[in-house]
Amino acid sequence: MPEPTAVIFDLDDTLYPERRFALSGYAAVATQVAADTGMPARVIYRFLVARFRRAGREGLLQALCAAYALPVADIPRYVEIIRTHAPRLRHPRQTLAALSTLRARGHRLGVLTNGLPSTQRGKVAALAMERQVDAVIYAQECAPAGKPAAVCFITALHRLGVEASRAVFVGDHPEKDIAGAHAVGLRTVWMRTSASSVTAVPPDAIARTIGDVPALVERLLEDAHVARA
Repeated sequence: MPEPTAVIFDLDDTLYPERRFALSGYAAVATQVAADTGMPARVIYRFLVARFRRAGREGLLQALCAAYALPVADIPRYVEIIRTHAPRLRHPRQTLAALSTLRARGHRLGVLTNGLPSTQRGKVAALAMERQVDAVIYAQECAPAGKPAAVCFITALHRLGVEASRAVFVGDHPEKDIAGAHAVGLRTVWMRTSASSVTAVPPDAIARTIGDVPALVERLLEDAHVARA
């Protein structure tokens, strides 16, 4: 019987664009501000989205308070709303197609994600992730800081029942994903997003989109098989 193979994915900005979670959280904040103040939620949401697109997350909630004379003391409450809200998310079609292709080829599939486990569980539930993969591992339940700690990747391999040499890790973060996975012997595919920097540890392959991943996985696993023969 052939040895099992696996593909392990990072979640945020690998399987789906993480900005969608942020926008979902801002909608939840807008709803709360509207309930507190009577201002239209759509006005608050439009402000948050415009500020996010213009300047990112840094100082966004402070800017909201300044623009609408809201108490700065409410910022921790807004942060908690973002972290704990039930997000409205969906996978891009390319992601669903890639997961389906990999599954059809017999690979075991896993997700290894950083971030507060309670927040990440909300994302996993919204994306129906546990119906699409064999295991979801929350890295901060393995090590206090999560990836790139080796124990996170080793836990994922154990949960999937595969050897590192028969697994590929797909992620966008140069250190937490690529360097971390490489250190325990996994082949790596770097999802090079616009936010990514140069990797200190060269990946085994680079994907422009998630749609590139199935072909790259087959090549990397075949190369690993030939090397061991």
